[in-house]
Amino acid sequence: MQPQQRRCVSVTATTSDPFDGIVRLVLDAGRFGFGLDQVSMTTQADGNRTIRMVLEVQPSADCADLTERLSRHAAITGLHVVELAREDAGRPDAVSPEPANERMLP
Repeated sequence: MQPQQRRCVSVTATTSDPFDGIVRLVLDAGRFGFGLDQVSMTTQADGNRTIRMVLEVQPSADCADLTERLSRHAAITGLHVVELAREDAGRPDAVSPEPANERMLP
């Protein structure tokens, strides 16, 4: 029996506290057993920060569960999770504001 291959997802989060927001997301990703492929943070015009991460998740993970797990901290004011096509996951720009070939997880 062949093990199921993990899927890659793009997480885009908004935070007003960049240190608290990024630390909590990265720690939660590790605690939940996700792999961390990429992470970046940019400053928006309003001073908030956008954190983008590419995570490797279990094949059974779904969008609602991932969103609930990662958005439970007060520092995270917005969160969006989409699955990346396997061929896009390794690209250096996979955490861009508009990742190509995204689709919502089931």
